[in-house]
Amino acid sequence: MPSVSSVTVSESNGLTFLDVSNAFASARISLFGGHILSFIPNSDGKERLWVSPHAYLNGERPIRGGIPVCWPWFSDDHGREKGALPAHGFLRTQVWKLINSAETENSTTITLSPSFTRAEGFENDCSVTMIIAVGKTMEVSLITENTGVAPIEFNCALHTYFHVDDIQNTQINGIEGQYKDKLDDWGLKETPHPYTITGETDRIHLVPVKTAEIEVDGTIYTEVISKGNDSLVVWNPWQSAASISDMDPFGYKHMLCVETSLTQGKTLAPGESFALEQIIVPR
Repeated sequence: MPSVSSVTVSESNGLTFLDVSNAFASARISLFGGHILSFIPNSDGKERLWVSPHAYLNGERPIRGGIPVCWPWFSDDHGREKGALPAHGFLRTQVWKLINSAETENSTTITLSPSFTRAEGFENDCSVTMIIAVGKTMEVSLITENTGVAPIEFNCALHTYFHVDDIQNTQINGIEGQYKDKLDDWGLKETPHPYTITGETDRIHLVPVKTAEIEVDGTIYTEVISKGNDSLVVWNPWQSAASISDMDPFGYKHMLCVETSLTQGKTLAPGESFALEQIIVPR
């Protein structure tokens, strides 16, 4: 059970949720998937994350929206045929454990770990910990430690779905360089300027972007700070949302994925640890 007054526990449809409410913000975290579902700063009362109204919130499938945890591979980059192993790894479909909760004058901190880190496709000795700090910002750290005697290699991502009022009036600032276009045979292309979303988009930006801004109706709405990443993924299904069973056909109008990602492979020596971090800054 949480040891601090700013965290309460609730249950629904067999899932356990941690609800955070402090002087700065509120947040909701599902222990299924170690999945952050909501972050609402008290400064403006506006939700920064998007969860599909058709998301499975019963443990049957990964949750669509919020911040899914991708580990130890991204997408279907697991070395086998597509579909042979779960997309984005196996952490987002297991129940995580609450390791610790704590309060400071600036935030409430939740520490979680998955039930297991060895499964088909990744049979290495390691530990994974996620630390979530809810304050004026939301800071999420996904920490991998090699606890074995041999090097390990992995990828990971914080696959964040941001809420936007209208995707057609949304612009992303701060991304430069080339990206791989998944929708065009992984072709290399240059980042557009201005960076607007005008159709189905699935891009892996191959530079370690540290700060990106989501601008809505000409105003900076959310700043996304990334640490430890080697890439940044931008995704919106556009009208293909109609073919996704747990999305509303028009849900794409109100969401934009900007994902702090490690997609080019990270090797950890025995005893070494690595943190992938994303900080969501309301503006």
